[in-house]
Amino acid sequence: MAAHPPLRRARAKLPGACDTVQYKIPDAYGNEVVAAYGFSAPANDGAAMQGIHAARLLLVVDEAGGIARSIGNGTNNLLTRAHAGDRQPGHGRSEELFEKLCEEGDDPEKLGTITIPIAALDSPAITGERVPYCLDCPVGVPKYPLSEHMPNQDWVDRVFGEYGPDHPYTIAKVYAKFPQGGANRALPVAWIDTAADQPDPEPDGPWVRLSDLGLEGETADHTVRRGAWVRLGVDVAAYGGDEVTVYRVVGDALEQRHASSGPQNLNQVNVAGRILAEILAAERLAKALGTRVAVRVKIDRNGLGHGVVSILEKWGEEGRHGAQIVGVMVSENIDPDREDPGQQMRPYRKRDEMWLAARSLLQPGPANGLGVPGPPRLRLRFDHTCLVQLGSPTISTSSTGQVVVESKKAMRARGVGSPDRADGALLALYEPVSVLDERRYGLLN
Repeated sequence: MAAHPPLRRARAKLPGACDTVQYKIPDAYGNEVVAAYGFSAPANDGAAMQGIHAARLLLVVDEAGGIARSIGNGTNNLLTRAHAGDRQPGHGRSEELFEKLCEEGDDPEKLGTITIPIAALDSPAITGERVPYCLDCPVGVPKYPLSEHMPNQDWVDRVFGEYGPDHPYTIAKVYAKFPQGGANRALPVAWIDTAADQPDPEPDGPWVRLSDLGLEGETADHTVRRGAWVRLGVDVAAYGGDEVTVYRVVGDALEQRHASSGPQNLNQVNVAGRILAEILAAERLAKALGTRVAVRVKIDRNGLGHGVVSILEKWGEEGRHGAQIVGVMVSENIDPDREDPGQQMRPYRKRDEMWLAARSLLQPGPANGLGVPGPPRLRLRFDHTCLVQLGSPTISTSSTGQVVVESKKAMRARGVGSPDRADGALLALYEPVSVLDERRYGLLN
């Protein structure tokens, strides 16, 4: 825990007195005046930032990137009658207002803002710069340099290994820059984070918590809607490499069910048996929810997946399960008859269509009267690794104007792992075959 304000003042050998929120020093006439104070403005209350006046004003905004726009505009209002020497430092996460200020500081033609980026690579724990001893730890703790609390090379290496060198997280957290490549991501990271943070409806009426159903293996605590369609997506490891992943979507809630790698995935019967266990669990769930349509399982048929699809289809004919098995060749080109003339982003192959389908579901809803975007149509309830993989691939445009999602080979070439978990999650959502009317085309069928 950080030191108390009076202790910090004493250690810095500053004059005057400091309590929890105010710092007072005597002026030239011996009068105690408030030289600094801190406060937290209520969210979206721009009026909370008014009424502060001084001949010279230093405004420090902590976590500047996380403040609401109305509060940010209020900070600017404080400087409208400011002296030429007034300053407004801010540090924090990426947000529109803070990003705009930093962009102004990077532009030599714009006066009034200076941007000083401090990257993780500038940490003394990496550069070897000498720093003072830490003074915030309890009495009795042996002295050690302050750099022990700062990012080191091991942390940077872990970020590169998990996210890759050009992921928005790496750009922001390691290089202290605003990601400029967000527009060319197949799935914008901000959309993914929003869907992961979506609150669950309360377990009441049509909504029920999975763990309250009393079904074997259903331990998740998020809620699902009764009668919701239950679907599975399976990405089979290519000839034993990468991972076998199984994801399940129940209505709008997408979750991980299985992920494994290793030599056991070389045996197609073993892999099919693992998937069969998830199919039976999904059928039990669908029955408990009162779902009227069959469980639908989408499996990537590339490599070993072709044999797995055949085995599961045969087991279905033998009555071992009642699910619909749909083999998907994600490398196939899109059938022109499936294209929607109104599409703005036309996919090149089925894999591209699969990612664009997820993009449409993650896109924020229409803004309300206050300009706040509506929620996406998905709630993401799975592991951190899958969230990272969803935000990794980039998109480009082919010579025919169709959208192409970055291939796994290209991702490996730039130091990013194969998005096996993301592919499994997106297969759960993807419907390559119409389930209603053959005349219904487009991404979501």
